[in-house]
Amino acid sequence: MTSIIAGSATALFAIWHFQRVSPLSLFANLAVMPIVTIVMFLAVLSALAMPFGLDGPFLYMMGKGLTAMIAISGWISERSPIDAVGLISLQSVLLVTVALVIATMATTWLRLASLPFALAGLLTISGTRTPDVLISEDAHLVALPIGGGELAVNRVRSNEFTTDNWKHALVSTTIVEPETFEKGDVRFDIADPADLPPGAPFTCAAGLCLARHPSGAIIAFADDRKTARRACAFADLIVIDDATAYYKPCRNPLVLVVTKRQLARMGSAAVFFDRYRRRRAEIRFAVRQPYRPWHEQRRFSREARGLPPYRRAERPKKPAAQ
Repeated sequence: MTSIIAGSATALFAIWHFQRVSPLSLFANLAVMPIVTIVMFLAVLSALAMPFGLDGPFLYMMGKGLTAMIAISGWISERSPIDAVGLISLQSVLLVTVALVIATMATTWLRLASLPFALAGLLTISGTRTPDVLISEDAHLVALPIGGGELAVNRVRSNEFTTDNWKHALVSTTIVEPETFEKGDVRFDIADPADLPPGAPFTCAAGLCLARHPSGAIIAFADDRKTARRACAFADLIVIDDATAYYKPCRNPLVLVVTKRQLARMGSAAVFFDRYRRRRAEIRFAVRQPYRPWHEQRRFSREARGLPPYRRAERPKKPAAQ
């Protein structure tokens, strides 16, 4: 009952922060509880045996117990009927929170006052627009949903933790990696990127990756400012993985340019395209200015100051012994 009550009370905030639910968490907790008891007992024994150098067997058995816990949790998670739920609106979170407070604090018929707030929260749960493009704060990873539950990314080896979070937020099931061509390959013609069909994943060559959102907007990912200039004539969004790109390479005011320096200062970003493509895309950063005390350190990184990555100076070669 404690697990059910705690899970029900925190489910809303888990959905808000992680865009996922765990309907079978109670069964997972009950299944691993005996193993947890054994693992904790072995942990105590290993701590007592450590001064004598006899902790090895206990730690080994702890590892086996943790492996069993992970295996059971994974088996139950794979059979969960619901996992990713996508983004929910802030209005829904606030309304359901009010309903939760009234229902838990009132002890008389006043609890019924929580029902209108709960109903309003359920009706507004989907009243939010999902981002069209997501950009990581290190400017290495760009992702966009291309339809059919697919999420296109610009790197073959993407950060698994980040992509998993994005998949939950955008209710995607499959990661589509980019197709890379060598410089001069005739199959990659940057001269006419408008030929890319809507929903085309990333195609990369010579430091430039191109993709097309289902709305028709073209996204470009460039390694540096000079490479980004080639995309100014056709791109709606350009992401530059270069902190030294201190000014915008495009004169067209309708092109949204995001640099590594901006992301280092203000965190990861979500981009929203204009449905009619008459205005420049809207961008929302994770961190707002003026900084809160725990964000002050962001301004001191090399990227935030517009400096290139640190490279250790090469040591002078010693002359050969005579």
